[in-house]
Amino acid sequence: SSGINAEYGQPARPAWTDQTAHTGSGQARSSDPNRVPDIQIAYTYSTDSICYVKVLPGPSVTLQQFKEVVAWNNPSPNARYFFKRQLPGIGEVHEEINQDSLPLPFWAPNTIFGRVERGLD
Repeated sequence: SSGINAEYGQPARPAWTDQTAHTGSGQARSSDPNRVPDIQIAYTYSTDSICYVKVLPGPSVTLQQFKEVVAWNNPSPNARYFFKRQLPGIGEVHEEINQDSLPLPFWAPNTIFGRVERGLD
């Protein structure tokens, strides 16, 4: 899906489509095989059709870190957070995470896909 990258004001494009992924600083990532890969977070809001993208250092991202990423768009304190994942025997599901310290599930290698459901204030 198309959208605007909130960090750069550029169309969002998954890093895995590039031959060389880049960090948020615009520098090419190190080719060091021992380096922990960055995590790409793609997210949407229930009231918005745009998909936003942010890259954070790996190896995992917690709900609290995700909340800091989405804070620019002022989600309600009652917002709910859902993350796409594969569940064996069922397939694609959207899991609600509500504990700030929990690591978020991956949708694809090094990729998290989240949705913010705005709560009623």
